[in-house]
Amino acid sequence: MSSPPSHWFPQGIDPGTIITLDQPVPSRWKILEKLNERDFQASEEMRRRHDCYSYATARLLCCDPKKPSRKAFMRVYLQVPIKYTEIQDPKTRSRQATTYTPPELTAYQEFTRQDFRNAPKLLGYMVSTQDKPGPVPNGFAIWLAWEMVPGLRLGDKLGNDPYWTLSAAERERVRMAFMTDLPRAVAKGFGPHVVSLSRLVWHSQTGTLYFIDYFYGINDAPKDPSKIKIGLEALARYGLAKPSSNEWLNKDWNGDTTGWKM
Repeated sequence: MSSPPSHWFPQGIDPGTIITLDQPVPSRWKILEKLNERDFQASEEMRRRHDCYSYATARLLCCDPKKPSRKAFMRVYLQVPIKYTEIQDPKTRSRQATTYTPPELTAYQEFTRQDFRNAPKLLGYMVSTQDKPGPVPNGFAIWLAWEMVPGLRLGDKLGNDPYWTLSAAERERVRMAFMTDLPRAVAKGFGPHVVSLSRLVWHSQTGTLYFIDYFYGINDAPKDPSKIKIGLEALARYGLAKPSSNEWLNKDWNGDTTGWKM
């Protein structure tokens, strides 16, 4: 659904710009770099059939202007017109204006409220509306910032996985932390849309495994962690192990990891 960089953010997110967030307390963040831009513009059919929102996002690297060494990530969600209505006049486009709460924001709010140590903390957010020159006048414009957690990101989307450069003993530490902490993360009711090594950050000094990238923020009912059973197949799904066959994909898999690379 995403596409190459769009034209929805022509200004306002340039490096050096100071963004002031007003919730839960005022905070200021200086933009250092735009990391990506994604287009989720929806058609009228998608909106009607799947209740889709039409929006674009930009992810930014920021810092505290008073303490530049304190880095953070920020994302802005901007409502954009339904496809093929872009050339309509502002008053007509404004009729599409709606409100929206990104699942990502809800996830970070809950993690922060519950003081969950294995996910980034929400540092601030702002729910605002676009002015007349915006893509959808009076449509939503939402900003949120979350902490940059310390440690080694265990993979990336290009297939370069630092996890496999760690020693066997260190990888075992990661896997042990994963099997302990994943049930606690799932119990909060939120999970990343796609599971992979790129969603994990390992802080060796404290033995903390962080679960990151809650962009889709799947929302489920909170559960009792003691009742959540995580099997060894989760290691394969996240890329923390390389199975010798596809037997682990079967529902009746017996849990035999003989030949697995760990």
